[in-house]
Amino acid sequence: MFVKFICCDVFTRIACDLVSKSPHIIDLEFVPMLSHVEPDKLRDIIREKLEKAVNESGRKYEAIMLGFGLCGNAITGLSCSIPMVIPRAHDCCTVFMGSKENFIAAFGDVLSARWCSTGYFERTMTEESGYPLMDQQASYKTSAEYMKYLEDNDEETADYLWETMHPKIEADESVYIKIDGFEYSDSLVQFKSMIEKENKQLRIVDGNVSLLKALIDGTWDDNKFQVVPPGKKVVGVYDMEYVIKAED
Repeated sequence: MFVKFICCDVFTRIACDLVSKSPHIIDLEFVPMLSHVEPDKLRDIIREKLEKAVNESGRKYEAIMLGFGLCGNAITGLSCSIPMVIPRAHDCCTVFMGSKENFIAAFGDVLSARWCSTGYFERTMTEESGYPLMDQQASYKTSAEYMKYLEDNDEETADYLWETMHPKIEADESVYIKIDGFEYSDSLVQFKSMIEKENKQLRIVDGNVSLLKALIDGTWDDNKFQVVPPGKKVVGVYDMEYVIKAED
């Protein structure tokens, strides 16, 4: 199979390794993590790359894989003339954890938890990244309470209601997602030092590459991935089972 993989650069180390071992022929292209700061801008960037891959590259791809989650609705509304394959994930935290189930087990009770990983640290939390230093949080948009707000309101109003009901509280704990085989840099050491200077505790949880591996290897189980048929568009579901769907 000949496919295009448009991927957030937060997964650079993992994606490059897995693509090199995939049974398929894959053209890999990264999008800077900084684009997530403005979801509408990120959507435009991905849409442009989709159009170029199909209409300008001269390549005859059988499908285009997206290495993104819902990412603040950045992928909603996207469509393509060839199939797109997208993980059923709210954001990169789920992808780093390897599954929705692992994400819930680690963050289900602490959706506002600050977290980090090697890829996230390298791309957003160092001066060398060229980005403003950023902190990540597990997505409160996976909670049943938030989804209830969203049933009766638009996203902006739902966000306001959540923030009103859940004022930010300084947490005593931060989480580092450690993925064996990909801890090449000293990101964990640096992040631990940052946390200790703030007099906070560090909790290390085990992540894995299984979700990205399944995407790259082409084993697109419906429970893990949404295959968007040609002409259909991505729509947010905002639950913990499907996350996204495809519709006209």
